[in-house]
Amino acid sequence: MSGTMLIRAAVYRGPQTPPVIEQIELDAPAATEVLVRLAAVGLCRTDYHVMRGERRVAMQPMVLGHEASGIVEKIGTEVTGIAVGDHVILTFIPACGRCHWCRKGLHHLCAEGSRITLGPQLDGTFRRRDSTGNAVGAFCMIGAFAQYTVVDQASAVVIERDIPFDLAALVACGVPAGVGAARHRARVKPGESVLVLGVGGDGMNVIQGARLCGASPIIAADIVQAKLDRAQEFGATHGVKAEGEALTRAVLSLTDGVGVQHAFVCIDPPTTLLPAFRATAKGGNVVITALSSDAAGEIKIPPLELLVTQKAIMGAVYGFASPRLQIPELLALYRRGQLKLKELITRTYSLDDINRGYADLEAGHNIRGVIVF
Repeated sequence: MSGTMLIRAAVYRGPQTPPVIEQIELDAPAATEVLVRLAAVGLCRTDYHVMRGERRVAMQPMVLGHEASGIVEKIGTEVTGIAVGDHVILTFIPACGRCHWCRKGLHHLCAEGSRITLGPQLDGTFRRRDSTGNAVGAFCMIGAFAQYTVVDQASAVVIERDIPFDLAALVACGVPAGVGAARHRARVKPGESVLVLGVGGDGMNVIQGARLCGASPIIAADIVQAKLDRAQEFGATHGVKAEGEALTRAVLSLTDGVGVQHAFVCIDPPTTLLPAFRATAKGGNVVITALSSDAAGEIKIPPLELLVTQKAIMGAVYGFASPRLQIPELLALYRRGQLKLKELITRTYSLDDINRGYADLEAGHNIRGVIVF
């Protein structure tokens, strides 16, 4: 096919099997698509859930990776607002512009977002093939663990060219997910109390969002002391190394028995939601930002307890705000020195070291690891 190129990519071929670097074919962009040379990709836990078999995808082989930035090298004939040479951040939920939600500016709720685990492009076809000629899917319609990718213009946001690519990649997923959860979903007000349970990539950014909102106290909870120590740099006022009922007791002790007004569950909701719920004050909010395993069918909250405490439990994807609106806003905060980005990156890796990067994540060493090309 005209315009087909050979690229190196980390190809996922099944659960509990580490992705392997392979040479695959990548076709030229279709009419509404762009070819992007990847510059940086964050090692987000969402992809790791897929690798471990905890988050099902509809096909293998597939190129994972979604928290990415890069440079546009080719555009389709119907692309508007994006030019060759533009620096872009890729968004794991597209903004189709046509559905009920996009017409309201709620791009984080785009109807096409339900297709991000299927594998094909937005138009339902494929751009990648392996050495045997089989179609290769693209996770989140991005497939960023590769030298190049082809995405629909609905998944690309143009940014200013002076933003470092490694920092820009973080604003594709983890930063808006966390900062937005505090600012747009819980709508934390100055002086309100916050608990952040799990201070990895999402949680550290929830702390930043709570700080920007003027929250106090901001209680970070984790089982890794090094993360609690780092959380203070991002705005946490207290750190609690505990889980389960011990966590609930510790938070109640810090809040005179009242609990926090906002609790954010940023790791393993099936085991952490109930302790967070019980550490939340009457009438407060519990916000879930973390994925659960597909095998987790329910989370048990006693209905009477939910009724009499009048608490709200809610989810937040992309920080419950359009990435097309959030990304420029977050980059502006970074420019003004109000948002930490560089400090989120613990280590950088090459594409060949992707599995070592995820081993470091699993071991609790990283806030965020980033593959840099």
